Amino acid sequence: MAGIEVVACARCGTVEWSGPTRSLDPAEGMAALFGNFRLVGRLPAVQAPGREVLMYRAPGKARAHLEAFPAHVWLHADTNLWLSHDGEHLLLVPTTPLLMENLIRGA
Repeated sequence: MAGIEVVACARCGTVEWSGPTRSLDPAEGMAALFGNFRLVGRLPAVQAPGREVLMYRAPGKARAHLEAFPAHVWLHADTNLWLSHDGEHLLLVPTTPLLMENLIRGA
C-alpha cells in the first residue's frame, strides 16, 4: 500500500513503519498513507489517550489504507501521536500542543 509496510500490534499498541528498502520514520509513513486525508472535525476525546481527537476522511479508495491497522484500537504511531480508526475515518490524537497546531494548520 503506497510502498509502505505497516506492522501494527493491537495487543501492545505499537506501529512499525517500513519502506521498500529501509525502516521509515513514523512521520514518513503517516504522510505516505494519510497525507491526502482531509480533516473534517475536532472532537472531545472519550476513552482516547489525549484531550481532543482529530477526525479525517479518506478520499476515494485511500480508505483502504486504514485496513493496515486494527479498528477501534489506539496505537502509538509516533512519539507524540496516537491513531485509531472506525473503518471509515482516521482518528488522530496529538499529545503536544505544537503537534496539534501543525496538524490543524491550514485545515
